[in-house]
Amino acid sequence: MLSPDRPSASFFVTTPRLRFHCRSFGADDGIPLLLLHGSYASSRWWTHFCAALPEEIYAVAPDLRGCGLSDKPDAGYTIAEQADDVAALLDALGWESCHVVAHSSSGAIAIEFALEQPHRLDTLALIDTVPVEGVFTPLDGYLALEQMRTDRALLRDALRALMPSAPIDDAHPEMLHFFETLVADASQMAPAAFTETARALAQWNRFGDARRLTLPTLLVWGERDAIVDRAATTRTLIAIPGAVNLEILRGVGHSPMIEHPTALAARWVDFILADFDDFAAVRRSALENTEAHTEDASSR
Repeated sequence: MLSPDRPSASFFVTTPRLRFHCRSFGADDGIPLLLLHGSYASSRWWTHFCAALPEEIYAVAPDLRGCGLSDKPDAGYTIAEQADDVAALLDALGWESCHVVAHSSSGAIAIEFALEQPHRLDTLALIDTVPVEGVFTPLDGYLALEQMRTDRALLRDALRALMPSAPIDDAHPEMLHFFETLVADASQMAPAAFTETARALAQWNRFGDARRLTLPTLLVWGERDAIVDRAATTRTLIAIPGAVNLEILRGVGHSPMIEHPTALAARWVDFILADFDDFAAVRRSALENTEAHTEDASSR
């Protein structure tokens, strides 16, 4: 439950690209934090995480394209287009820059946004993110995703597998009710949202460009994650020069903001309070190498 002294709100933001529904947590004069949910999710997934944040943080969690109460168009689900959605939202909020925390598939959206507009991110945290080289979904996977549009039981089972350590049972009625609300949110997604983000991730690969990501970056991975394995996460860590560390949450699956929100919040707060001077030289070196590589390529 949210602390009674921590304000929260639900509101809509209209941009030239999309009408977003957002949830906010904390006072709007606090440190700005943008929270991006993954596939089959909504802004509601961040509720317990935000309850564990310090009062100095002002967190805004949008429902992304096709999800929650935001607009549900049939198109616009490429990673680049959804990164443009994020830029438009920040413009509408009047934020010049902010901290960004992205979960699962939205890790690709955040990486794309960071590559295109690096000056607008103060830090980047990637939670059980898709790998920086994208991810391939086999044909039978698309068939299952399509089936989840009309098969509520299959959708429920799929979401339950994303949070294996969460106490979702009759002995924990509040958590069970929260989970059923998440299932209801997912069932109301735009038809295109069930499959098009997966198709977009199959066409997206920023492994070679990730060397330009020199901003402070944190990776968090749950050791029971059945969706993204540790090897893929390690490849992403190595590819990003600004990455500080890979934080592993023991006993947690793909959704630490639901399974262990206090631990995730503590790791993130420790990260943004860290002294990044030790990593400045690494980031400068990576940037110089990138510029040299670009000059060399242009001279050929």
